[in-house]
Amino acid sequence: MANTLCRPLLQTVTIHSATFRFARHYGRWMHRNPAKVILPFEPKDNIQLRKEKVIELDLNDFKKTTKKETSQKNNETLEEPLHTKINFKEVKDKKETAFKKRLFYLSQKKVFDDNNEIIYEKLKDNDSKISSLFVKLKSKKERLRSNQIMVEGWRMIVDGLEAKCNLQYILFSRKEDLNNIRPFMPKTGVQIYKIPYKEMELWSDVETCPGIVGVFEMPSPDKIKRFSKPLPLQFLCDNIRVPGNLGAILRAAVGVGCEKVLVSKGCVDVWDSKVMRSAAGAHFRLPIYPSIEWEEMPQHLPSDTSLFIADSNTDFAENKTEQVSKVGSEIPVLPYYGIDFSALNHITLIIGGETESISEMSYRLGVSNNGSRLHIPLHKGVDSLNTGMAAAVIAFEIRKQLTQAAAKAKLERQAMKT
Repeated sequence: MANTLCRPLLQTVTIHSATFRFARHYGRWMHRNPAKVILPFEPKDNIQLRKEKVIELDLNDFKKTTKKETSQKNNETLEEPLHTKINFKEVKDKKETAFKKRLFYLSQKKVFDDNNEIIYEKLKDNDSKISSLFVKLKSKKERLRSNQIMVEGWRMIVDGLEAKCNLQYILFSRKEDLNNIRPFMPKTGVQIYKIPYKEMELWSDVETCPGIVGVFEMPSPDKIKRFSKPLPLQFLCDNIRVPGNLGAILRAAVGVGCEKVLVSKGCVDVWDSKVMRSAAGAHFRLPIYPSIEWEEMPQHLPSDTSLFIADSNTDFAENKTEQVSKVGSEIPVLPYYGIDFSALNHITLIIGGETESISEMSYRLGVSNNGSRLHIPLHKGVDSLNTGMAAAVIAFEIRKQLTQAAAKAKLERQAMKT
């Protein structure tokens, strides 16, 4: 009788314990977005649930393997060939020989290793090699003493290598930039360093650092490689103090095919970083004679040259001194297109700065060589053009007349042969 009375009580206890156990383990298996939670004591009538895909598992995979089967598997693995033992001494010797070979290649300034990979040395921040090199290249006095110049960007480095200039150092931070100049690299003679980009940004003169710097030996005018025959034309730069203007003049001189460029003392440094950037590689394609004293200037002028001064001041400005006005007034003024340049043997064009303009020494040189002043007629309200633009306008007028005369002479020779 007592057993029959306790039976329903035990059933309720087991049901509640099951629900508690279910609630305790519910969070472990529950999906984050369940459709419905069915409790054991709820009625199961009118329950609509979506059907889920059930993965059927083969029970044979979960059967216990016998001892025979495990022994067979072990025998199969033993029959497979074992890996040879690693000889750590040989590996160590190979690493040491490769390291010694790399150090030897670096000491010999070799660019490529046996696998045709570029050899470079990786440096850390604030390395003394880099700081001393950049400090030396930033100073004009040290640049002239070491006979070295610095260019930024892989395109400028390629221009120097195409001109067969002597490359001494390469500093880079990304291998992509190094791969751009790979086809033009010499086999020996270059020291290559990889430095952090932040370190390169500190020394760069550009707002957005290109990530690669090349250090060349300063090219001498006698060793410049020309790609075509130059025109009988040379520029003489006077009182040009703005780096961008001098760079634009050098760029125009290369484009027109000048013979050489003479830079008088008092102009901005030819090898300044801003001049080299604005010149866009003209330093490697054009003979440039910097810092020439006016006493030595006649030695750089051919005996048969005709001297012209690009001068926008036809009536002379008020800020010029009486002496300059007196000397300059002795030189005739002509429009740049009013001269037959094709009838001349050689031409020297003097170009002055925008602020300082033509100096007295240039006017005196023009008087002693029976020179002329050239001006570019402009629309009313415009005083003058940029120095580089004015040089390009006059120089390309000279080029046009010379090429037309050469083409005409060639046609006449062909007509005489026929």
